[in-house]
Parts: sequence; structure tokens; C-alpha cells
Amino acid sequence: MVIKYMKLKKIKAGFYYLSNVKILIDKLNQEAFPDKERLDTEIMFLLAKENIIDILAIYLDEEFSGFFVIYPFRNLAYISFFAICPGKRSTGLGSQALRLLREYYANSQIIVDFEAPNENVSNNFQRIRRQKFYYKNNFFKTGWYQFYAETEFEIACSEPEFDKTGFEALIADIHVIAPEFNPHLYRKN
Repeated sequence: MVIKYMKLKKIKAGFYYLSNVKILIDKLNQEAFPDKERLDTEIMFLLAKENIIDILAIYLDEEFSGFFVIYPFRNLAYISFFAICPGKRSTGLGSQALRLLREYYANSQIIVDFEAPNENVSNNFQRIRRQKFYYKNNFFKTGWYQFYAETEFEIACSEPEFDKTGFEALIADIHVIAPEFNPHLYRKN
């Protein structure tokens, strides 16, 4: 796939296109994330309206192609959710979207967590693929993990030095808003 023109569009409450893009994001959100990890779309848009999170729609040649949900905090930008439309996966679109995200948050360390590979789970192939995707796109291993939603997540970041203290403060900030979100950070031996 040749990527002609891609842009990230921050979704703001009250924009004329909100209802259409909200439907597209909701459909992709339902498809891309398991129930136990998914943030309800209504809550997502409420948090964006209150400037707690950023919802960035990904457009390829003016066609909705995916979205990011980012939790900005001080000098950090935490990728809470990132999804590409099913027919556009494995085309380079996700890599291009990450490059645009780095430009959008140029003064922030971008942090992502993803399901850690585990040979005892049915989706291990997908987990390995996702891990390779982030490392191929210049994210760095931090050596840190967190556990929530009955799942182990590996943490990666956009800079060689992980701001663990800042990330712990970010997680504590999220916990105030969503008390059920209480991951435990740890390293493996």
C-alpha cells in the first residue's frame, strides 16, 4: 500500500463531524480490544471533552483509518489505545501513524504497554507481532512490566531512558479517575 497523505486529527467535543467519527471509533474499538481491556466509547469521549485524554483520529487520504487514545501527563504521552482498521493493517499505516504521533508529541516521552508474549495463551502470535512492531518502530525496551485486567503488559518507550518516576505518577493520576485501574509495575529476573 502506498501511503499518500496521512494526518492525525484531534477529536474535540462539539465538532460537526463528531457523531460520524464517534461511530467509526466505536466500531473499531469494539473490534480491536477485548472486553476486559476496552474503554467504553462514551466514557472515552467524555474524558476527551474534559481534556483528560486526547483522541486522535488517523486519516489516510481523508478516510478514517484508525485512532489513538493518549493520556498526556507532564512530559509524557501514554498510548492507552491504538487501533488501525482491519483492512488496513500490515500495510505500513501503523508505522506511519507512530511517526506522526512522535511529531505531535515532539516534547514528550511516548510510553506504550502491550500484552507481553506468553506461550501459554492463545493469542501469543499476535502478542509477539505487536512487540516486534513497536521495537521495529524505534521504541525501546524498558525492562518494566505491569499487570492489570488479568494480563501482563510489557512497557516500551520512545526514549532510551524510561522515565519510570514520571510513569508511576501518570499511573497514579489515572487511578484517581479510574480506581479500578491499579497496575503493579515490576521487573522480571
